[in-house]
Amino acid sequence: MKKIFLFVAACAFAFGASAQLMNPELGAAHSQFRKEHQARIPMLKESMKPAGTIKGSAKMTGPNSTASQLPADRWFPGEWEEVKAITVTWPYWSVPANWQELGDQVGYYDADPVFSGYGDIYKWNGGNWTSQGFGPIDQLPNCVNYTLSPTSNQMDFTNVFAYLIDAIRTGGAEPWVRVTHLSDSVYVKQHMAYLGLATTGIKWIEGFGNSFWFRDCGPICFYYGEGDTVGMLDFQYYPGRAIDDSLPQIINLQKNLPIWTTSIEWEGGNCIVDGDGLVLSSDALYENNADNYGQIVWTEHSPTYDDYEYKASLTHEQVRDSLAYLLGPRGAKILPAFKYDGGTGHIDLYADMYDENAFVFSKFPDAYSNWDDYATAGNNIDSICSWTSTFGRNFTKTYIPFPKRDNGSNFSTQEQYDNQYTRTYSNHTFVNNVIIQPCFSTVVNGQPSAEWDRANLDSIREAYKGYTLYPIDVRSFDGSGGAIHCITKQIPADSPVRILHGPIVGPQGEAYNSQDASIEAFITNNTGIANAKVMYRVNGGDWQTVNMTAGADNRYSATIPTSTFGTNGVNVDYYISATSNGGKTITKPFTASNGSYFSFGTNGQTSIADAEGAEQCFGQFYPNPATEQASMVIDMQGGKNYSVSIYDLSGREVHSSSLKAEGTIVYSVNAARLASGQYTVVFSNGSERVVRKLVVK
Repeated sequence: MKKIFLFVAACAFAFGASAQLMNPELGAAHSQFRKEHQARIPMLKESMKPAGTIKGSAKMTGPNSTASQLPADRWFPGEWEEVKAITVTWPYWSVPANWQELGDQVGYYDADPVFSGYGDIYKWNGGNWTSQGFGPIDQLPNCVNYTLSPTSNQMDFTNVFAYLIDAIRTGGAEPWVRVTHLSDSVYVKQHMAYLGLATTGIKWIEGFGNSFWFRDCGPICFYYGEGDTVGMLDFQYYPGRAIDDSLPQIINLQKNLPIWTTSIEWEGGNCIVDGDGLVLSSDALYENNADNYGQIVWTEHSPTYDDYEYKASLTHEQVRDSLAYLLGPRGAKILPAFKYDGGTGHIDLYADMYDENAFVFSKFPDAYSNWDDYATAGNNIDSICSWTSTFGRNFTKTYIPFPKRDNGSNFSTQEQYDNQYTRTYSNHTFVNNVIIQPCFSTVVNGQPSAEWDRANLDSIREAYKGYTLYPIDVRSFDGSGGAIHCITKQIPADSPVRILHGPIVGPQGEAYNSQDASIEAFITNNTGIANAKVMYRVNGGDWQTVNMTAGADNRYSATIPTSTFGTNGVNVDYYISATSNGGKTITKPFTASNGSYFSFGTNGQTSIADAEGAEQCFGQFYPNPATEQASMVIDMQGGKNYSVSIYDLSGREVHSSSLKAEGTIVYSVNAARLASGQYTVVFSNGSERVVRKLVVK
């Protein structure tokens, strides 16, 4: 894989170096230094040799077990499941350990961390960086500098992490933020306060770091035992990132989460699990495990780090078998990596799962049909959708758009996209009912300012029904091969209520005219299930309740009385709700409380879920809730006619009209004429039915 670069500008903060860093030449030099030393994929020295007796391991020591001792009853949750925390780091500037003695001259130094408290030190001599050798280093947090414009590129990068912390809290989870020294938390809070963000509820992890790619180096978490205890599986991270490779050990020691380790080299950005024993990755992991390079170490015969731990090379079959054993009893599926993805080969740049049945893919526009990765993406998506879920059905797919350049135009070439952008909307992070969403224009009042960017997020809201999007402008990550997903790592919630369900969706035949629809689900919790129920409604009417009956092996069932709905065909919406004996309630879909549900039509009726083509053409209302006017973008090439009906919560029609959508239009509702409350807006033309929710304040 090729080496990639990321722009990370240092921001001196209350350390007397601001005048030096405002020097344009020196500022550019620091930027270039970080492009090389905090690249997504580190490079090993050619002189590296296998270590002898290890004097001091790069990893922190602590209680751990090997992967061969993993609990047999483990299961790995999907990323859409409930989480209690998200781990991130704060960005840092590394300097010589005696930086305080250097005064203003510290601005002329930079360092590349190698081990905790040690690294390669460099000095800027007015034209290039010259090595000062290997020695003690310290790290200073990147934060707001009141003599430097906070809207500059130097601040944009740091601000991503500040908004990231705020977004994690918005999703009801704890931000676990890595700082080099606990005292640095003061400066992090000052920076967040400068941006007008709250500073409460942050938990701190103390320790040195190499970079900020926590998805890749962080642990893969799982549940095990009758108590659904949270454990961590620690894969080996890239050789050369020994400190980041120790992140799971730091969490183990400071957050008391059990840990198991494996010598398999793998990054979290190249992992998708379906929550019930299937794991997907790309063939980039074959190359990672084909050599003998383990992690770099500090040995007794080397004062620096010219040595590495030897590891056995693995064949493709051994890699697949290892992943299947560790994470995927239903199998490990390995897909061809993209050629132009920033060099990582990671699957999270274009693929994501909505639940255990459904994938969401970034779709390359037809304008890129001559790109190598256009064909690879199509073939990979076809492969995924030919595989079956835990319920024996083919995975379903939904597409989300592909980002553009700042001016809304397409990328000129695949090489330009790879070297300068590697933008993707798929690289986002679930935090309970919130999705922390990359966008590519300035965020104003919680929305991207560019019209094309805002319209794309409308499409993403439709693909992830019920989720609240927290957009963050990540253009400072352009060309890095990653964004939000790559710098975050989920820690699952305690005492999970687990619901696995194969939904009924789409048009159904005449069978439901004479028999009821059977709803089944696998539901568990370590305290037991107090009650489970199915909530359903017909043609957008009031919600009805059917209690589910517990059966063997945690199987629950109920029936929706479709035999009483007549033979003309109706649309049925439903979701499952389960409450544990411990008092926790979880729904399926996860965001049912925000308007997400499964839909099917009886007697061949076209359901909401089946009208995929129309669904992708309709955006979402914005603003929502609305007070004066709510609008949506409709992109309907060729033109179609729709009847439009607006219903209140009682099912009463309060407005009706007709609409001809041709090309791209903006459809608006005069919210000022509606009473406060929740409304259902239905667009239908006989063969298609699209529903949108609108809240009026």
